[in-house]
Amino acid sequence: MIQVLFVILLWVIPIILVTNTYFKMDKEERQKLKTEFKSPLTFLCVGLLIIGFLLSLSGIILAIGLLQHIGVTMVFTSWFTTSIVNWKKGKTNFIKSAVLILLGVLGIAAYGFMVT
Repeated sequence: MIQVLFVILLWVIPIILVTNTYFKMDKEERQKLKTEFKSPLTFLCVGLLIIGFLLSLSGIILAIGLLQHIGVTMVFTSWFTTSIVNWKKGKTNFIKSAVLILLGVLGIAAYGFMVT
């Protein structure tokens, strides 16, 4: 029972904090945020990362392996997407992006080794 309560808090507290921050913004910042959230890259980079972490932690707390695996998959997908997008936009050079992708592959290998 306590695990369910903890998972509910794990999901509700960030939602409350984000909503509170949104209402503190002025009208121009709100509009800018809305246009950013309409971009598919925002969902693939930040959205998958946040939802993946929350799903992974929920799976760990509730001891549901499938939920944990889905969350970890979403986090690594976001990791690769962010690395490639930052390289394409010129925020990082090719070497840094390649190193980040290599770290992601090593992370997937380590996770797969720990799970099996």
